[in-house]
Amino acid sequence: MSSAQDEFNRLVQSNREKYSTHPEDRDNDSDHDSNPSDDEQDHPQFSDSEDHDPTMRTGSSTYHVPNIVFDANTGPKGVIADAQAFERARASSFRKTLHHPDHAKYITDDSHLLHNTPPPDGSLSDEDEEHFLRQWREERIQELRNRSFRRPSPRRRMYGSVDTVDAVGYLDAIEKVTSDTVVVVCIYNPESKSSALVEGCLEGVARRNPTVRFVKLHHEIAEMDHIKAPALLAYRGGDVFETIVEIIRQIPKGRDCTSHTLEDLLKLYRVL
Repeated sequence: MSSAQDEFNRLVQSNREKYSTHPEDRDNDSDHDSNPSDDEQDHPQFSDSEDHDPTMRTGSSTYHVPNIVFDANTGPKGVIADAQAFERARASSFRKTLHHPDHAKYITDDSHLLHNTPPPDGSLSDEDEEHFLRQWREERIQELRNRSFRRPSPRRRMYGSVDTVDAVGYLDAIEKVTSDTVVVVCIYNPESKSSALVEGCLEGVARRNPTVRFVKLHHEIAEMDHIKAPALLAYRGGDVFETIVEIIRQIPKGRDCTSHTLEDLLKLYRVL
């Protein structure tokens, strides 16, 4: 081998021992060793996620998940969870509203809600939902029945007369009053003289007892074969509590049937 070739080999070997890294890496190392310029010190350094791809990192690099807690769930799974939580809360609120003492004020259309409003979906099983709906409907039906016995005005209504009623009016008279209101129903026969006498006397009794409801019902509408007109039926709370028949014969001897003697008879039976 020539001396020139030997000299070339020594130079190559010397360069390999001195520089074991890429020339660009050597340039970067030299930059880090030198002091940064004033401009570099004045400007903050930012890192961009695009400049640091995780796939380009070495095995010794680590990735730290930001320690951030969000108040709301995000993503499809979070949306579903939030929806389920909302349905559970709505079901709980619906039950509380339903069993609240004042829950009737939240319901505006009784017939519509009774047949068309379902309980909250998604939070109850089919069996629980059916039981809940059945219980709710029973409570609403009972409430509607109780409402029929209440009047909108807290003051007791004053009557003072005897009203002629048909079958519907008869039912309204005994049911659509307060539970403590006494209703006297006179079963009359327009072809009977004794019935006409009792009817006339009853007008005076009604004027002196205006808190008592007095009505008269035709005996054919009443269809009470076992009761002969004239007769008086006394109701309270929708139930009959006294029946007075053969009225003329029950007037004390020596006295005529007047509004006062008829009133005394009603007091004797504890109707007035």
